[in-house]
Amino acid sequence: MPDGLKTFNSFYLPWRDLPGSLPEDIDIFAIGDVHGQAELLEQVLGEIKNTPREAHKRHLVFLGDLIDRGPASIRAVDLAMRAGQLADLDVLHVLPGNHDLVLMLTLEGPKYLDFWGMLGGDRVMAELGLSAETHSWDEIAEKLKDNLHPEYLRAMASGATHLYLGDLLFVHAGIHPFQNRTAFLGLSRRFIKMEDHWANIRHTFLTHRGGWDVNDPDPERRAQKPTVVVHGHTPAVRQDLLAAGDLDICDGVDDYRTVALDIGAAYRPQLAFAHFRTRAGQAEVQIRAVSKPNA
Repeated sequence: MPDGLKTFNSFYLPWRDLPGSLPEDIDIFAIGDVHGQAELLEQVLGEIKNTPREAHKRHLVFLGDLIDRGPASIRAVDLAMRAGQLADLDVLHVLPGNHDLVLMLTLEGPKYLDFWGMLGGDRVMAELGLSAETHSWDEIAEKLKDNLHPEYLRAMASGATHLYLGDLLFVHAGIHPFQNRTAFLGLSRRFIKMEDHWANIRHTFLTHRGGWDVNDPDPERRAQKPTVVVHGHTPAVRQDLLAAGDLDICDGVDDYRTVALDIGAAYRPQLAFAHFRTRAGQAEVQIRAVSKPNA
């Protein structure tokens, strides 16, 4: 392993089977909420690059909330948008989270500036020598637009809000088990203060045990429940990551048909990601994480 990857702790759960399938001949990686943890993100991208390829094409999905609260949001965004090169990827998907969406609303006008600052945007402004108390909205918006990667701003404003790859659904917070899924995932990114929203939902999604295929016209799929939702938003790990077993809570495949990849990067230097592959016709996932020792 390169020297640059030796100063972090790495954690791995064992590979486990998934109930559904993946598209043919692709590897998929997904990274949870980064929240400005640029050093950790650089480490994760290095670990992905050093992971042997399992398939012809390699996808990476960011699940949203690249920014806010952590120490280096501007650099984290830049790393994410350069992840194709940094992690030897073929396809990059950058999905929005609630923090990213509030930033976009803030860039439209001053109405959301204080709200974004309370969410952790004050740390992003501080990186640029700004604050809502000492600078006008025009100054703040101009400097943010000048320093945040333009492809990130485009993706947050008008890019995909979720992604299907085989029987995996990638979305920031989750889906509503009792609402039409297409309509729910089609909710405007401007409805950011709605609790029942793909960027905000928590309890109703997180506690549902019935799977996500109850309305599928295929009785075999209704019985098999192949869909697994890969999400962030709600921290699954709420303490310092000390051992691989601390990641067990991220594996909700059997009980909830979920994989949870937010492990609290907003509050401590640790970041989760997952690797999805197909081996001998069986889809599998391995949940992994990195942390900064002695932080």
